[in-house]
Amino acid sequence: MANRPIEYRSACAQRTEGVTLDHAARVYDWLAPLMTLGAEGRLHRGVVRRLVRERPGRVLDVGCGTGVLTRQVFDALPDTPGKRVCGIDAAEAMIDVARRKAGTRPGLEFTAALAEELPYPDGSFDCVLSTFFFHHLNAVLKRRALAEIHRVLRPGGHVLVLDVDVPYSLWGRVCAWSGYVLFRQEEIAENIRGEFRAALRDAPFRAGGHPVARFSGYLGLFELRTPQENPA
Repeated sequence: MANRPIEYRSACAQRTEGVTLDHAARVYDWLAPLMTLGAEGRLHRGVVRRLVRERPGRVLDVGCGTGVLTRQVFDALPDTPGKRVCGIDAAEAMIDVARRKAGTRPGLEFTAALAEELPYPDGSFDCVLSTFFFHHLNAVLKRRALAEIHRVLRPGGHVLVLDVDVPYSLWGRVCAWSGYVLFRQEEIAENIRGEFRAALRDAPFRAGGHPVARFSGYLGLFELRTPQENPA
């Protein structure tokens, strides 16, 4: 793997081997739409529509960045007793931005934490979502994060993951491999080669490693569930 440039990492970020983006927090909301060629807003709206159909009361956004999608989810859900939407990210600078932009929304929380060590009890959430995050984790951490997501979901809980996937068009191959070359991340190459799909198949969810929707030639949306009852 090519050597990466040394970037600032906050105390929480230093506890993970995953790629973190403390150094990009101030400009991330400008860069993200550019990196998705203007598709970020449309993709987020699609995720929110699927999530809202389930009417979850407790939602966790893993790898929330500056909290753009987390806030959209919170605002889209009806105001019910116990409504709680949490965002976690290892980059403390990202969490600082997310908290500042959240304003005063009771039930909306942002915490600096690791996806592979979620700071929540078993069965805490009805739904977990993650967008453009798993390509920052190596193969081992992908599996650990999925195991943690499974742990914090209630029986019958719902998972939505949107990320870099196996390209399915020439344009998609160009975009995906260009991202790998630009950012020098083996984690991206793992997703392109199908290793994220393999991690999803190995995780203890219902459904496997096949996307329910695909976008831009290289992005996949995966939808999974925990069994209604935990095994005895």
